[in-house]
Amino acid sequence: MITSPAATIPVTVVGGFLGAGKTTFLNHLLKTSGARYAVLVNDFGAVNIDASLIARHDGATMTLTNGCVCCSIGGGFIETLGKILDDKIPFDHIIIEASGVGDPWRIAEIALVEPSLRLNAVIVLADASRIDSLLMDSRVGDTVRNQFERADLVLLNKIDLLDRASARAARNAIVSLRDGLNIIETSQHTMPDLPVGPSRIVSRFSASEAIDVANHERQFRRWSYRRNDAFDRVRLEIALEALPPQLLRLKGHCRLAGEANASLLQMMGQDWSLTPADVAEQTGILLVGVGIDDLPDAADLDTILDRALTSTSDVPSISIMNNNSEFQSQGTQFHSLREGQIPCR
Repeated sequence: MITSPAATIPVTVVGGFLGAGKTTFLNHLLKTSGARYAVLVNDFGAVNIDASLIARHDGATMTLTNGCVCCSIGGGFIETLGKILDDKIPFDHIIIEASGVGDPWRIAEIALVEPSLRLNAVIVLADASRIDSLLMDSRVGDTVRNQFERADLVLLNKIDLLDRASARAARNAIVSLRDGLNIIETSQHTMPDLPVGPSRIVSRFSASEAIDVANHERQFRRWSYRRNDAFDRVRLEIALEALPPQLLRLKGHCRLAGEANASLLQMMGQDWSLTPADVAEQTGILLVGVGIDDLPDAADLDTILDRALTSTSDVPSISIMNNNSEFQSQGTQFHSLREGQIPCR
């Protein structure tokens, strides 16, 4: 048990699959509220890109990297919570951002056993433009469905990217998961505040069954790409087209040749965007990716992006072999999103 003050601190867990918009929601909360938040960001990758995208605030942002907290409530998580509870100035609220493949309820359960914490809500974001296909995907469908199992509130995000018929289909996909789900339609510029009200009534002595709990360390693989270089933009577009479909998400900062400031690269499926990055003194390239368990080796993935570096003198056709399938890019038919749109944060 964590040694802590007697006063209880509300805890909200924010979950949602890769690219649903969790970081955008957190930044909205930090910019629009005067509360002093402690923000814990759990990234499945070895580098916590999401934490670097959290807006500056009067509270504290702490990182939990290289694995799912929901799979193992390890010493790092307990130690981080201890630091928060021992802070001389009490925090008004603790917000925990689950990893994109994590189960937010598994994280929320810690608030049920620590007397100084009170579980406020489990909020799950869903990408309205993808949720229907994600739920039906044999590779990730179970993971996505589990995230909504104990949600108090669902934010059906990026609704502005859809027509009304598609928006209704996305909403119906969520409604079909569980009776009584509270759903709010949101976009990057229309986010709600944290729900307030009576605490959810859950016994501190109750816990979910630990039967057939997903092991995200086996289901998903992480990949990090670091280079002290810059990308040639045209080559980068070709390289992104050549990345295999087993790579679900790619995100991070990079330099583009001829541009003074860093760019934020975000890729989800075949859609990607490059937008100005709000980071200080960013040099080189730092990207993190998450894929399913048959994601090709890091060296093969590195080779694809290496061909986009400015130090590369020639750019042959880029290909990668995996499970007898070849994914090859020889042209410039791109799926980049319109300038300034950030759909995947």
